[in-house]
Amino acid sequence: MGLGIALRAFSAALFNKQAADKIRKALDQEITQAEEPKLPAPAPKPVESPKPATSVRSDAVTLLSALQREARLIDLVQEDLANFSDAQVGAAARPCLTQCASTLARLFELKPVDDSGEGSLVQVDAENSIARYQWLGEGGQSEQTSTAGKLVHQGWQATKVELPRWTGRDADATIIAPAQVQRSNG
Repeated sequence: MGLGIALRAFSAALFNKQAADKIRKALDQEITQAEEPKLPAPAPKPVESPKPATSVRSDAVTLLSALQREARLIDLVQEDLANFSDAQVGAAARPCLTQCASTLARLFELKPVDDSGEGSLVQVDAENSIARYQWLGEGGQSEQTSTAGKLVHQGWQATKVELPRWTGRDADATIIAPAQVQRSNG
């Protein structure tokens, strides 16, 4: 390939003065970018924003994992409570429930749907969904003519959701808590 170009350059320089000048400049490295024809710059490709990676781990498993890690909730729920007195169950449940409340507050920042106070008379707008207000007692929601009622339970809503992000292997996505093994000396 180089030999072919050399022969063409030799032939062009021998019989064409302009070609000879260009070849001389090229050999003397005098050809500049301005002398060469420029190709139009390629159009910039549209930048696609990276799509968030979909986690293989369910948010429910992430929540259970957080409650187990911070409050040992799964340990308490899976314990055979028939073997313990109510006092023992209560004593075990208190720190677990306290820590669960702390974890839920940190992850979801819970607040009442209606903070009017249980037992108070509240007005429920027709636009409110059944997810926000649920009518209790005789007759369904469609049969209700009154938009006022006694607040029996304040309900709960999350004002934020900050579940830990799963960074483990896909094969471990359903692990709530690892099995713990104490190393033996011997």
